[in-house]
Amino acid sequence: MALYDRIGKTYTQTRRSDPRIAATLIDILESLEASTVVDIGAGTGSYAWVLAECGYRVLAVEPSAVMRSQAIPHPAIQWIDADAEHLPLPDRAADTAIVMLAFHHLHNPQQALQEIYRVIGSDRIIIFTYDPQMISSFWLTQYFPSFITHVRSTFWPMAQLISELESMTTTSVKILAFPLPHNLSDSFAAVGWGRPELYLDDRIRNGISSFSGLSKRELEEGLSNLSRDLESGDWNQKYGDLRQKAEYDVGYRFVYATPEYRSS
Repeated sequence: MALYDRIGKTYTQTRRSDPRIAATLIDILESLEASTVVDIGAGTGSYAWVLAECGYRVLAVEPSAVMRSQAIPHPAIQWIDADAEHLPLPDRAADTAIVMLAFHHLHNPQQALQEIYRVIGSDRIIIFTYDPQMISSFWLTQYFPSFITHVRSTFWPMAQLISELESMTTTSVKILAFPLPHNLSDSFAAVGWGRPELYLDDRIRNGISSFSGLSKRELEEGLSNLSRDLESGDWNQKYGDLRQKAEYDVGYRFVYATPEYRSS
């Protein structure tokens, strides 16, 4: 994956597993009675490691050598250099699949889903993703307006994702909203919803793929305007109530197939 070979060199500095996200993931996995998990777009393995420590066997699929090179070895994790669309795994190699903020990076999502279902041989898939309908209400787009176009062009709408999953399975699909905690430790795109100063840190931005797609002009203007509004107090006047919230629903969702079969 050329993008993460380019921007992923310092990924582990800011993109660590968040315990609240991990706990929710494990809760869902327990309801699905999983044991072997294929982690699609595993990155540097932060969530694969958590699962391995909890007793799961993990097949971590990641096409970027830069990302794989930063992974901490674990005896329960097998690393696989591959794209999701062409998994070098036999049928039923795992019983569950997870896709943690990686579905929007897949080159051919439909083909990838077909491959995933072949490998897991079941309906058990968990996707942590973003609802693109929520992006225009996020204050960050006031400073970087092209985020709206980028997100809407890369993230599937919830209705489309559910329809695609249900067309491939015999089970119903659930959506679980995940409000982000104020002290989120996995610094993905909305990490600074209540801590705007984080976006002024280039280390944080370097771990967020959305920033890599901005033009130099928009990036510089957006950062300048944000810095100015923080210094003047304008940001606090408009959005300061967010600093007092313990969590906030920015639009992140767990989408997963349930083991309960629908009536025919």
